[in-house]
Amino acid sequence: MEVNIDAFKYRKSTHLASIDIREIIREKGECVLTIKLAYYEKGVNVNGKKQDGYFIRFEEPLKEFMPNSGNRKIIANIVKEKLNIPLTEAMIISTWTGLKIKLLFDPNRTFAGEVTGGILVDRTYQEAPKKTLEEALDAFKSVSSRESFVVAMTDFKEFMQNETVLTECKELAVKYPNTEKK
Repeated sequence: MEVNIDAFKYRKSTHLASIDIREIIREKGECVLTIKLAYYEKGVNVNGKKQDGYFIRFEEPLKEFMPNSGNRKIIANIVKEKLNIPLTEAMIISTWTGLKIKLLFDPNRTFAGEVTGGILVDRTYQEAPKKTLEEALDAFKSVSSRESFVVAMTDFKEFMQNETVLTECKELAVKYPNTEKK
């Protein structure tokens, strides 16, 4: 038995809804998803109604998203900027594959003249650029204290299995040992 839950947590819905985004943001702090596939299909069952529309499937295990025209325009503009292509090309939904987008819950969205809240694609979100092994090695080479060593290990943790990085870290660990008493 659950008593302290959102009144819409267990509602039946076939596609991503604003309540889902609100819940993800509450649990994780933000809702950043990777587009696996964008497509158009006719006669799709959307919450009990057959609808034609655009749909987005994510790499993350979530329901599909049916973006409205405003969100599709935002995604196309993000693709235009990221890929440096004309908007006419960015509107081709196959160019959206692999794009990371951030979804927001906008409590002020309206539907049929009523304020219902809704999903909004964050037009300002930019995926952090991928770090390179060269950047990691440069960061470790410029370490000058225990503190900067810890920062480099944190900033480049994805490279900690690389043999060259491990060798550099072992040398730095000797040079700048952890002097905190446990």
